[in-house]
Amino acid sequence: MTLQIAAGMMPMVIRARMAAGVAHAVPWGISLDGLLASEIRENTKAAARAAGADYPPYSPDTVPEDLGLPLARCTGDGADGWHWAATFAYPEDEVPGPHVQYWSARPDQQALDQMSAELPALVSERQGRYRSRVMPLPLTVCRHLVWRAVGDPAAVAELLAPIVSIGKKRGAGHGHVLSWEITEELAADRWEFAHLHPDGSLGRTAPPACLHDVGDVRTGGEGEMGLRPPYMHPARRSRVLLPAI
Repeated sequence: MTLQIAAGMMPMVIRARMAAGVAHAVPWGISLDGLLASEIRENTKAAARAAGADYPPYSPDTVPEDLGLPLARCTGDGADGWHWAATFAYPEDEVPGPHVQYWSARPDQQALDQMSAELPALVSERQGRYRSRVMPLPLTVCRHLVWRAVGDPAAVAELLAPIVSIGKKRGAGHGHVLSWEITEELAADRWEFAHLHPDGSLGRTAPPACLHDVGDVRTGGEGEMGLRPPYMHPARRSRVLLPAI
């Protein structure tokens, strides 16, 4: 297992100053490489629309391309088992929880009538696809979210600058980012900044080969999960060590 580092890349700490809580679907934080890949993809889609061209969406039947991120690569277990040298978000100055809010939704009968040629007299709100919902929304409340990475600080800062909110339910005000800050750590251990949280625990999904001969590192166990973006795509899933939570 080695790191493939291009010119200008170095260890760094990325810190997002948060307005309040951030919501995410999995127990661990939001991935830095996922944020960067999402921004690159959105920029590419916008350019395609401006040029009047099509941009193919992700499909479970097609292996997605690996976008060029301004991050180093860890070779992992070799072959296709590599990942980007960046961690998932780590809450700094976290307010002890749990913090749970609830959101509700109900079908818009008028909108359904406008979209469909045939509808029953009443769409049930108690059962079926269009039933009403009241859902819990777990939140992580903290002053900052922190990532570690090995990459090009200037290029990472340029991609992150337009991002003003992250996580789930952004339209409801969750995950609002007040500012981004990147600190270069030239003397830091590159392997550590590619894999571990500040508390020394595993900070990202990683092949078991990444942790050979590095001592006792606290993890979240083993499981099936994505190794690099897009993390939820079936082609990205493999047997990995999970981040500590």
